[in-house]
Amino acid sequence: MVNYYPSYSALRLAGQFMGAVGERIPGYQGRIGIHWYWRLNGGILVTVKLDFSITQQRWDMVRAQAVTPNVGMFNSADFPFAIYSTLNDSPPFIHDLDGVADWSNRLYFQMGHMIDDMVLWMETLLATVLDPQIRPPSAFPAPTPLECDIVEFAIQSLNGHFQISGLYETFGDRISRRGLSRLAQRWEDIGLLTDRPRRITIALRALVNQ
Repeated sequence: MVNYYPSYSALRLAGQFMGAVGERIPGYQGRIGIHWYWRLNGGILVTVKLDFSITQQRWDMVRAQAVTPNVGMFNSADFPFAIYSTLNDSPPFIHDLDGVADWSNRLYFQMGHMIDDMVLWMETLLATVLDPQIRPPSAFPAPTPLECDIVEFAIQSLNGHFQISGLYETFGDRISRRGLSRLAQRWEDIGLLTDRPRRITIALRALVNQ
């Protein structure tokens, strides 16, 4: 099978929406070749590739897959440009001809929706750190009632952020600032909080709700 590679122009165009996803999902590692990488909590490595169909000049799909050292590839997702089009008979694609790339029918491409879907997919992956095949819930310490209250408050009042100052204002009579810092570091180390700025992960929500 012959391998085709995009021009530098196509890579720059793809890098625009990959960068937008990277701003919203911590762990973005950047691009190597024609692949973009994220290193998520829980040892999850996400690889995203700009792919094409039909002809060498048509680049119209983003393919993503997630792997862990324990189980290898355990999830994948495709994001075809065509399904984010507002016109069924004129789907958007990157036209790469003679080394110059440009968007065809870009006005009909809902890039924001595709970025939202990619972000949602990666956020959902974070819940897999509780999957029995990867790391069972019993491997995590059971949250105390205070910790459950902290998580609920962070979700409801801090937009999901684990902000020590904001949490201390509410729970300072039950836990010290140093205790909050230790808790945040412990949860971050085992993949229940994202890297800084720390956010509550789906896995932590699931653990608290069990």
